[in-house]
Amino acid sequence: MCDIHFRGPNVMITGTPGTGKTTLCSQLVEQTGLNLISIGELAKDNNFYGEYDTELQSYELDEDKVIDEIDECMKEGGNVVDYHGCDFF
Repeated sequence: MCDIHFRGPNVMITGTPGTGKTTLCSQLVEQTGLNLISIGELAKDNNFYGEYDTELQSYELDEDKVIDEIDECMKEGGNVVDYHGCDFF
């Protein structure tokens, strides 16, 4: 999962859906060589979901599984993380 080219900072880009986070992250990765970690894609690819929230009409993210998956990458540094929020980091 982790494809780190060098040690460096971890940068988290967060915000409301549709604000350009993914575009910004893609440009940042292209210009810096940092590793992209898309939390949404990671969760989707690995089924890191918990309960279904009927009010929001979506599954809750299993934050523990996400953190377990990216922990080593984050310790190494050099990542751009794309997600809606940062509260579980």
